[in-house]
Amino acid sequence: MNSLTVSLGVHSPLTPELRDRILETTRARMEEPAYRLLSPEHLRGLARLESRDDPIISVYLRLTPERRATGGWKSVLSSLAHRTLLKSDSAASDSIRRQLDRIETALNEQLPELGRSVVFLVCERLGIWRQITLPIALADRIHVGPRPYIRPLLRCWGEGDRNVVALLSQERSRFFVEHLGQVEEINLVKGQRIRGMLTDRVPRDRRDVLATQVLKDEARALAQMAEIIMRELETSYLLVAAPPDMRAAFMEHLPKAIVENVQEFAADIHASPHAIGEALGALREKLRRDREAAVLQELEEAAFGKVAIGVQETLDCLREGRVAALVVDDRFAAPGEQCAECKALFQEAPGDGCPVCKSRELQNVDDLVDAAAQRALDSAARVAFMRHPETQARLGKFAPMSALLRY
Repeated sequence: MNSLTVSLGVHSPLTPELRDRILETTRARMEEPAYRLLSPEHLRGLARLESRDDPIISVYLRLTPERRATGGWKSVLSSLAHRTLLKSDSAASDSIRRQLDRIETALNEQLPELGRSVVFLVCERLGIWRQITLPIALADRIHVGPRPYIRPLLRCWGEGDRNVVALLSQERSRFFVEHLGQVEEINLVKGQRIRGMLTDRVPRDRRDVLATQVLKDEARALAQMAEIIMRELETSYLLVAAPPDMRAAFMEHLPKAIVENVQEFAADIHASPHAIGEALGALREKLRRDREAAVLQELEEAAFGKVAIGVQETLDCLREGRVAALVVDDRFAAPGEQCAECKALFQEAPGDGCPVCKSRELQNVDDLVDAAAQRALDSAARVAFMRHPETQARLGKFAPMSALLRY
């Protein structure tokens, strides 16, 4: 999808019509089939999907340059499909085979041009067909179950993993979205040419005043654009590269909540997306580490009764809807059990039934972390994976799973 070009005038720098265009373009970008930008709302929607009669098939496939060039993805998909069908019961195997064949056909017809991984979440009976392309390589996997397998996607969405990038200048400004190291331009803004305005018709003692006013008007419009884009894309930070006078005027018109999440960096106004990504490398790593450290600090400073420590205690609080933020060591993986009736999760249920609702229908869960993350999303809780070695080492008594509680 091409970036939207916007021209700002002196008298009406950001009209309602122009705001609507920016809003519409930003929302449309979220739904691009070839390269969808993950958002918390997307993940919440995926977490709500459930099918008891016909399984939901989750396919993760790496699309490295080598696999693209040689068609190696076909043999990998075929091998994964064969192993999946061998483990499936006869009642479901026909449906699974049809959906896997449909996925292979879709990739044969049009292999995604962008990205290093492709994800399919499909269910024949419910008519679900979701295709997501990501700029990072995820492990190959096929998962079959009543709900989509979304843990790898949750790992792709962390605080600091998606940001708005603003390169600002008086006559030309550019907005980008930065997600998982991928930088994509979304808006190009053509500003007012000050040199063309300061003619001999303008008295000398008015030129500085006029130039300052034009700068402020343009900065106000750019701040409004940044606010719209950040709200719609649900981004964490606003990363700004600008001359000092433009930066100061821009910051003056940002809401306080955004100002607190502004980070500065250096880049040329004409820099390519690749060059911008390179310039952001160290800052991106710092922001991720700082965000994880901030979550840990919240755990450490939480009042008595406002934190759950340990896997089963956290799972119990999830069932009660008390979790505000689920915190997991990204290295942790374990099977578990889930009650088919009340959805309670257990590392290992005591006895031969659910201790909560007394149901005898307990189901095996391949990935307890994935199931817990889905429960967290169902209740609008945050999910924070500790991925940096420093924060993983600091987890201590909170490892491998803990939670900040609402009450």
